[in-house]
Amino acid sequence: MAVCRMYLLSPQAITRLRCLCTQIHFGPSDGQLEEILDRTLEKKEKKTAESPHVLTTRREALALYRDIWRYSRLFVWRDDRGELWRDSIRDSARKEFDLARHLTDPEVVTRLLLTGRDCLQQTVDKFMKKREGIIEAETKQPPFGPA
Repeated sequence: MAVCRMYLLSPQAITRLRCLCTQIHFGPSDGQLEEILDRTLEKKEKKTAESPHVLTTRREALALYRDIWRYSRLFVWRDDRGELWRDSIRDSARKEFDLARHLTDPEVVTRLLLTGRDCLQQTVDKFMKKREGIIEAETKQPPFGPA
């Protein structure tokens, strides 16, 4: 059994309730919703058409450093001092990145990034050519040494 109670409200309380009721928003109507969606889709289309995806120099530097780290895993033999080439490459890269950390001139930073990327690509290309040569030489030799 439901009991209905009647509350006596003061005129000030009624005014506050009316203000609260007018501030309640139940969401856009169907027409407003379509308009909002159309505007959002237009903005996204403009963004993708106008601005191509360009990495910041910080992201480019991090990507280059990670690539150097990743490709250095290929160098597993030791140098004249007995250190792994992998470790020497990583130490050298770390030192160069630390020296260039506080550079603010965008042209200098971009030039360093381009030079670093080019050197990395040339090194990897030379490594792959040498590797292919070694594999070819091994396939031409008989399995148990020269005959």
